[in-house]
Amino acid sequence: MLFPGLDLNYIGQQFESAAPAVVEASRASGSGADNADHSPAMLEQAMLRLLELLTIVESRGDMSADFSQHDIDLNELGDYAIQLLSDLSSVAGSLNMAPQSQSLEDLTLPMALWIARHEGELRTLEPIVNALSRMANTLREPSALAQLYEVTSEVHRATGSLLRQDLEKQNPGRPWRLLLMNQAIIATRSHQTALIDEAYQVLVEALPEEALRFFEEGMQQMEALNYPEVVRQVVEKYYNLWNIPKTLH
Repeated sequence: MLFPGLDLNYIGQQFESAAPAVVEASRASGSGADNADHSPAMLEQAMLRLLELLTIVESRGDMSADFSQHDIDLNELGDYAIQLLSDLSSVAGSLNMAPQSQSLEDLTLPMALWIARHEGELRTLEPIVNALSRMANTLREPSALAQLYEVTSEVHRATGSLLRQDLEKQNPGRPWRLLLMNQAIIATRSHQTALIDEAYQVLVEALPEEALRFFEEGMQQMEALNYPEVVRQVVEKYYNLWNIPKTLH
C-alpha cells in the first residue's frame, strides 16, 4: 500500500515532523516574515486548526450533513488545506530547506486523496501533480506503479469542473495536462494492459491534439526500454489508430 492507514492523523503526524523546523528557521533568519499575515508560524497554526476541525467533523460520521449544518464547504476547506501546505512548502524552499519543502508539498497528495474519498473536489492541482510525479520517479516495480495509477485516477476523478474545462490550452505546463500525461505514463509502466487502455482512452478524449505525439514517443520507449510484448501491442494499436493520414473529402 502506498498510503497505509491514510487518515487525518497520518497527515497531521507528517506535517508536524516537517513544519516546526521551517517556522524556527524563518524566525532565526531575521527576515521579519513572522510579522506578516501569512508568516510560517501562522500557516502552521492554520493548518493544525484545520486538521483539528476536519477530524472533529469526520468523527461524527456524516460529513456532508455536519458541514452543511454549519454552513461549511468541504471543497473550500480542502482547497485551503492544499494551499496551506503549498505555501509552507514554498517558504521552506526560499529558506533552502529542500527536504522539508518536498515533504510538505508531498503531503498534498494524501490530503487530496482524503478530500476525494470524502466526496470533495480538488480545485488546486499543481502541488498534487508535483507530488505524484516525484513518487512516480521513485517507483520501479510494475505492481507499485499500478497502485500509483489508482491513486492518480482518484485525483483525476475528483478534479473540479473548472480545471476539467482546460481553458489554458496554450500552456503545456498546466497541471491538468500534466496529470493526464502522468496518468498515461504510469499506466504504461505498470505493464497492466487494462490500465493502459483505460488511461489512453482518457488521454485521447481530453487531449486529442496531443495524442499522436504521445503514442509516437511511446513507440520509441517500447524499443528503448524493452517493454513486454503485451504492452507493446496496446501502444502500437493506439499509435496506428492516430497515425492514419488525414484526407480531404
